[in-house]
Amino acid sequence: MKEISVRSLLAGAQPASERVALLSIWFRGHNNPRYAELLPRLERLDAYLLRLPESRIPRGIGFRAFTATKPLLLRTALRRAGRRYANLLSLDFDQLAHWPGAAVMDADDPFFTGREVTLLQLPAVRAYVVTAESAARRYEALGVDKPWIVIPQGVNLEAATPELRREAAERKQPGRPVLGWMAAHLLTKGDPDAGNTLYNVDHLLELWEQIHERVPGARLWLVGEPSDRLRSRLSGRDDVVLFGRLSRERALATASCFDVAPYARTADQGVRAAKVSELIGLGVPTVSYDYEVTANLRETGAGVLVSDARSFVDAAATLLTDDGARAELAAAAVRAGRKLDWNVLAQRYADEVLSAYLPPRPETLVSRA
Repeated sequence: MKEISVRSLLAGAQPASERVALLSIWFRGHNNPRYAELLPRLERLDAYLLRLPESRIPRGIGFRAFTATKPLLLRTALRRAGRRYANLLSLDFDQLAHWPGAAVMDADDPFFTGREVTLLQLPAVRAYVVTAESAARRYEALGVDKPWIVIPQGVNLEAATPELRREAAERKQPGRPVLGWMAAHLLTKGDPDAGNTLYNVDHLLELWEQIHERVPGARLWLVGEPSDRLRSRLSGRDDVVLFGRLSRERALATASCFDVAPYARTADQGVRAAKVSELIGLGVPTVSYDYEVTANLRETGAGVLVSDARSFVDAAATLLTDDGARAELAAAAVRAGRKLDWNVLAQRYADEVLSAYLPPRPETLVSRA
């Protein structure tokens, strides 16, 4: 991926028939992990990125300003980009309504709305990408007849270097197995955005109380930025370790030292989770409720799916104390994880998506006023 200044779109740059346009907002430090890892590995992309600040409040202000002006920005930017490029890789359904050339939609987080269906059926859309076959089948049931390709969520196996893994492993204590979880933010009831299941850890902590009763020597490692309220709630406890926010590389290295990971969300969003792919790639056995979002644990044999909280506690406690059962799941995760490396997935994306559906088409480039 080559990042190009947004201003260059206004300068009337020459056509780039070999390249694929990408227009997106970009969150410093908090970007979608899929896009942060996958897109830079796609050589044909010319990326025009509206970068938002890392700090939460300025980032929120910037995002609201973008949302308020989005229709005008999209029309202007895509009209300009359409003069230079025949092909677009879109991460935003709304872009499809304004693109005159050929487009592929990367639908990593679909809502299956009527508008999405309508936009996917536009003539410009050559194909769409999903993270699991079930998402494409659902679109088909809603009437979308375009080709689709499954490119699952992945993991950057190179980031968690042996040195960083050894450093993280030094935090472990002999005879104290680790149940671990990571997220960008760690929130509890009463926090702003505590209803976001990506970040709320209340149910995880409820499960942990019961797991810890069963395995008193175990420790809960939480990687991510905890709220002040959560810090206060866990203050003085030696069974829970708050690591705070770590760099991506150190977070993955620390997660590789989890003995077991709990995917403790209380609802099924239906779209494969990047976090689960990362845990599989790192070789970490995972316990989850039996959701579509975690079906790859069943498919790969890398985890245990359960039906209720009691079964969740039983499974986690068993894996924390049964070295043989844990090793079997970890080995299955490592085998499956090799196919989830972002380098492998990026090559598939280049071959099966960009080359197949967005080949260079200079004859489609026409000057537009």
